[in-house]
Amino acid sequence: MTLAATVATTGIDAPRRRIRWPLSRRYLLGRLLNAAIAVWAVLTIVFFALHLTGNPAVLLISPDASKGEIERITAQLGLDKPLLQQYAVFLREIAGGHFPESIRYGTDPVGLVLGRLPATLRLGVTGLIGGVALGLAAGWYAAGRGGRLRRVPVTVLTAFEAVPSFFLSVVLIAVFAITWPVLPIAGDQTASSLVLPAAVIALALAAPIARVFRTSLQDTLDADHVRLAEAKGLSRRAVTLRHVVVNSLAPVVNVIGVQAGVVLGGAVVTESVFGWPGVGQLATSAISSRDYPVVLASVTLIAIGFVLVNLLVDIVAALLDPRGGRR
Repeated sequence: MTLAATVATTGIDAPRRRIRWPLSRRYLLGRLLNAAIAVWAVLTIVFFALHLTGNPAVLLISPDASKGEIERITAQLGLDKPLLQQYAVFLREIAGGHFPESIRYGTDPVGLVLGRLPATLRLGVTGLIGGVALGLAAGWYAAGRGGRLRRVPVTVLTAFEAVPSFFLSVVLIAVFAITWPVLPIAGDQTASSLVLPAAVIALALAAPIARVFRTSLQDTLDADHVRLAEAKGLSRRAVTLRHVVVNSLAPVVNVIGVQAGVVLGGAVVTESVFGWPGVGQLATSAISSRDYPVVLASVTLIAIGFVLVNLLVDIVAALLDPRGGRR
């Protein structure tokens, strides 16, 4: 009698298979703790770096300001208190999401940064998708059998990686917006305004993804489990998708996570060159106008975003780990 028949005649519920989460609670708590420590470390460095240059209040006003004006701004920002007390207040205020009002705009700097965040995310995600697509395609082609031409895509992407982003931005503007005016120079008026800045980001991200994916594919193609799957008569497509590509993605995901964090911080130059209305352009403008609260809010949110992205990537990479995750 089959198990189903036995259950039907006896009325006993069939045992349910428990789906086990491959990542242990200890691993997840450890990653969360590391993320919190990373954010704290960044904020601490920002705080003391600002004070090592002298009284931050001096940076907020014109060089010919009177002593009384400097003292007023110093007291307004709480910079007249002992340094450790300032540090404690600084951490408490940031933990509660409270920042000093923007000197230039006279409003909450967090709201200003969050208002620019969608534009930065749109640019970053578009550039990241383009970079991942280019990198995976070049890495796949380079790992295949063939002549020396298979190395060309990775070599070209590596050359683009070596070019500073501001210089590449200027070259693309000169070619596609001035010599052949087919794309806008700056701003965010139309969808085509996204093409040039996203291309700069994509070309900068594609090379490391291509190199890691190529190496991972080459290592996996020579693995014993791939040869065993081929010996069992599985189709080449099934072997490639199930046993080669999936097992090659874990190190690539780690690289993508690092590059995604770099996009958040590195888009400052790209946004400034193309006049893209994102967090990077806001931070650059705040630095020029010596708006300390806006700079602080921008750096804080970028640091938190960087850490959260890498935390998510660590978890995804652990789930893709062929050894069964972390315990």
